[in-house]
Parts: sequence; structure tokens; C-alpha cells
Amino acid sequence: MVGLIIYKTVLIFLWSLLLVVPGIIKAYAYSQTFYAYKDLLAATPAGQARPRYRDAVTRSRQLMHGHKWQLFVLHLSFLGWELLSILTAGIGQLWLVPYIYGVLANYYDNLQAIN
Repeated sequence: MVGLIIYKTVLIFLWSLLLVVPGIIKAYAYSQTFYAYKDLLAATPAGQARPRYRDAVTRSRQLMHGHKWQLFVLHLSFLGWELLSILTAGIGQLWLVPYIYGVLANYYDNLQAIN
């Protein structure tokens, strides 16, 4: 996972060198990389080589084609909860973070069903 994090971060950084907006767009395009890698890893038969990081990034980019705005709006929907969590001195994060990760995992499952 560390290698995947580094690979994804380098790609987003290189896109951000152009301007900030392309970096943000690519961050959304690559947002499903970890889920895609998990699925690629689960589909790999035992004894074969692990899938390449590039394959997971490519699959994430394919899944997010036409869905970046939808994910952006989904992230905006958590803004009120984040502000409310700050008012509770961060205690609300104990419930909010697992909820957000659960919603994002469900979003990935819905993307898989669409594609």
C-alpha cells in the first residue's frame, strides 16, 4: 500500500505542477485507486505476480470518467458534518470518519455496478 500511495501522490503532484486545477481533477480521477487495487489483487490467482500500480490507477481513471463532479458533490455533502465535528472538539470525528469511508466504499461499489 505504501508503494501505491507514493505512486498516486507522485502522479497527482506532477499534474499539479501544470496548475492547481488539473491536479485536483486528477486527484478525483485517481480517488478509487485503493479500491481498484484491492479488487485487482483479489482477482489475481495465487502464485501469480501482484497487479501493477499503474493498472489500479488506470482502472480508477476509467471508473471515474464522467463521475468526478458527482464525487465532488458527495464530498461537499460532508462539509456540514465536518464543521459540526469541529465544534465538538474533534470527538465527532470518531463517528464521522468511519461513516465517510463507508459511504466512499459504497460509492465505489456503485461505480463498479455501473461500469
